Amino acid sequence: MAIPLPTYYDVLQVERDATPEGIRHAWRRLAHKYHPDKMPGNANAVRAMAAINAAYEVLSDPHRRAEHDVWIERAESRPMGLAGGPVQSEEAAGPWAVLNPLTGWPWYLLFATMAFSLGTIVTALYMTAMPAR
Repeated sequence: MAIPLPTYYDVLQVERDATPEGIRHAWRRLAHKYHPDKMPGNANAVRAMAAINAAYEVLSDPHRRAEHDVWIERAESRPMGLAGGPVQSEEAAGPWAVLNPLTGWPWYLLFATMAFSLGTIVTALYMTAMPAR
């Protein structure tokens, strides 16, 4: 089940192939509707207007819009797990999946803690077993 990805197109309520005039029209319509002066006392109006302005800023610039489209394509092509991270297939699970320092860091932390503890215990036993000079 794919989680819908909120994009700036969703904020402005336009299609992904909308023209610059269509984007400007949607921005003006939503700005008129959600402007804080039109909705006094509504704290969400400021946040809505900020989101609308941010979306218009990105979608009105052709270069930034292209970057946003690439981001959408990459996010949609990558399957996501419940925790929001990429899903690993059964073939990818193996020794490297556990020993990989980027994904298996808890194991390294556990082994480092155990090595330090063992070293401390061995040192303490050695110091108690050796006679004082």
